Formats: sequence, C-alpha cells, structure tokens
Amino acid sequence: RALSCGGSGGTVTGAADMAAEEEVTEDEYQAALTACQTMISGRARSAPKGPTELTWEQQFERINVYMDRLDLTEPANALSVIHVAGTKGKGSTCAFVEHVLRENGTRTGLYSSPHLVDIRERFRIDGVPVSKTVFTRNFWWMFNRLKETCEEDLGMPAYFRFLTLLGFRIFSQERVECAVLEVGLGGRLDATNVIRKPVVCGITSLGMDHVEILGDTIAKIAREKAGIFKPGVPAFTSPQPADAMEALCLRAAEVGAPLLQAAPIASWEGNGGAVALGLAGAHQELNAAVAVHLLREWAKSAPTPPAWGAAAEEELAL
Repeated sequence: RALSCGGSGGTVTGAADMAAEEEVTEDEYQAALTACQTMISGRARSAPKGPTELTWEQQFERINVYMDRLDLTEPANALSVIHVAGTKGKGSTCAFVEHVLRENGTRTGLYSSPHLVDIRERFRIDGVPVSKTVFTRNFWWMFNRLKETCEEDLGMPAYFRFLTLLGFRIFSQERVECAVLEVGLGGRLDATNVIRKPVVCGITSLGMDHVEILGDTIAKIAREKAGIFKPGVPAFTSPQPADAMEALCLRAAEVGAPLLQAAPIASWEGNGGAVALGLAGAHQELNAAVAVHLLREWAKSAPTPPAWGAAAEEELAL
C-alpha cells in the first residue's frame, strides 16, 4: 500500500473553460501580480493601536462582507471542504490528502501557503498550479469588483485574505469536487475559517508558534487552532501534549464537534503490507495518519460520496 503526495498528475486547469478564450499575455499576468502586491500591508496581527483601528476579530468579520459583495458566500460554502490546521505537518497532511483524492479520480482544489516561486502554487487544481490565464482572469474579476463595491467604506482586503477569497472563486469556477484548505496562521481568525461547514477538520502536531499572536502557552495556541471546529463536523488530531489535547477537547465539546485522535498509520497495515509514504521522516507517519482519517470521513460524508470510498474501506478492513 502506498500513501504518497506531490507529483504533477492531472492537466493544466482551465483548459476546457478557457478553450474559447484567448490566453493572457505575460504582460497581463505581470500586471495582475503588480496589483496583487499593492495589498501587502506588512502589518502583523496584533491588538489595535488606536480607537479607529479594527481588532483582528472585526477584520475577520469583514471577510464575510467582502464575500457577500462578491456574491461569493453561497459558492464558497457550497464547496466540499477538508480543513487542516496545525503547527507542524499541516502542509504535508494536505498534500497526502490531495494526492490520494486525485489518484482516485476526484477533481481536487488545494489551497496552501506560502508559495516558493510563483503565486499560482497556492491554487492547485488536480495537483497543478492554475494557469496564468485562470489566475489573471479571476484576479481581475475579483480585484475590480472589490474596487467598485468596497473601496470607499471597507477598503481592499489584506493580501492573504484577498488570496483566500480568490481561492474560493477559482475552486468554484473550476468545479472542484473537494477543496483542501490549509490554514495560514492559527485557525480561529484565519481567512480560510469563513467556511461555515467543512466536511471534516484536521489538527496536526502542535507546538509553540507565533506566540505573540496565538498565545504564550501550548493550551492557548491549541485553542486558536481548534477555532476551525464546527458544530457536528468530525475532527481528527495527531497525538498532542497533554495541555494542548485538553484545550482541543474543551473547544470540541463547546461547539459540538466530534473529536478523535488519529490511529497510528501502522494500524492500517493489516494484510496489505507496510504503508509506504511518499515523504521521508518518522514525523510523516503522524501526518499520514491524520490524512487517512480525513480521507475516510470525506469519502463517507461528502455531499456526493465518491465511488471509490466503499472499495477503500474494504481494503482497509483486510
């Protein structure tokens, strides 16, 4: 059995929808990148420094206003979402999940951050960064609409929030069957957390990260990460330090989210032999374990369960 990630399977997105539309030029793409850079504020998440400055909670709530004015609230919340937060391993876990879905014929959208070379790495359809045409057309549609409807009273959204909204727009337009969303920072006030009801949530290994923003104890950090939990939405976590696990369980109980610790990846070996991972390192076994649970839950509970789900359950039962 193999649980891998990465790879360049699939085709460049937008080929069907853009077939009748002329591809953008490199100058047009670069113009979109230049406009995108104008939304980088350089400000860290912190308490307001004056009476006119919004709290981070108020800024988060504004995302819903942006979505409404973009007519994006319904399409974004119609996405079938797997939502993943954590300190370490959330990117690998999302990559495992996306790859398995794609290899089994599910049309995937993966939103991750940061990008290494090209901004389009943040938006992958079937494992491939979106084309320059798909990015540029969707960017200008959203940028111009926000300028028209929000600039006078709200202003433009900050860089990461804009890109998150752009991801929702692209995934909706590209009709993905499953959108895998990696939290950028924290969870509770992360832009990805505007999705009202994902299919399933995951928490990878927690540690002391961004303490000036998320809190100075592992319990405070865990509570911020657990902010992605939603009523009735199953959640799975890697093994955690005691204080962190207690905070996760408390938050899960408060919102009514069923929370389980992911079983070790070795527990799935059975008669099928050892599970071979596509990423090296013992820590990847923790990420893969969470990925298996996320995949099983999505295959069972997605609005349109995939045909391969039952066969996969049979194999796991061997």
